[in-house]
Amino acid sequence: QNELPVYWLLETMMQKRTAAFAPPKSPVAFAATTKPSSSFCNHYQHHHGAFGPLSAASDNSNDNGQTSSNIADIEEITAFASSNGVDLQFTTNLSRGYRGVALAKNDPENILGYIEGFVRPAGNILHADKMEIFKGALNTARSDEGFSGGGTFLGPGLLIAFVCLLHGKESGCQNVEFLAIDDAEFQHKRLIRYYKTAGFREVRYVGEELKDIPDRLVWGGCGTLMTESIGGILEKCTRIIRVAKGGRI
Repeated sequence: QNELPVYWLLETMMQKRTAAFAPPKSPVAFAATTKPSSSFCNHYQHHHGAFGPLSAASDNSNDNGQTSSNIADIEEITAFASSNGVDLQFTTNLSRGYRGVALAKNDPENILGYIEGFVRPAGNILHADKMEIFKGALNTARSDEGFSGGGTFLGPGLLIAFVCLLHGKESGCQNVEFLAIDDAEFQHKRLIRYYKTAGFREVRYVGEELKDIPDRLVWGGCGTLMTESIGGILEKCTRIIRVAKGGRI
């Protein structure tokens, strides 16, 4: 019997709003909520469709239509997403904030999930505040034969993260950081395993001791701080995507 995708296990485990990417003032990170909030939908509809900060396709593609680089460009990732029933959108604001959104290709009003954060003032770290994957939206999308769960075992979250990381790379960031919120021991371990699978590594545990106060002020809760070089994550995710496509790495 085939193993279930990692993202599916996470969905079924989370029946309430929980965390993996955590915003500074609201310790919510990986959320399997039923549907997006009305405020998010209104924000998305207002900014729909921008890919401004990401560079256009390069000319280094091979006969199979994939780039020869170790890191996929924006056209390769969006084409892969589209072929698996997902449309990707990306927006930024004047405060150096960003938001990546995944939509069901055949139902643009069905928002599958999003990631948001900002480029830190120092400019070399991409700060990931929040990631939400909407379980109800995924269940609806699965009724469409054109939707394959995002094309890889990491689900649509990988696709959203990829465009956000590309933005970080082109903004001069070297590393990405986020906090895997510790709401429950079993769930926390699953979240860490998920992100380690994606290529992240643990930095330290942010607890309730005095020495952890600065980190708690930044992240809004306790959990495991995780990081990795943006280039390293993009290269690993590119390999995952190209293997899923059946192409050569």
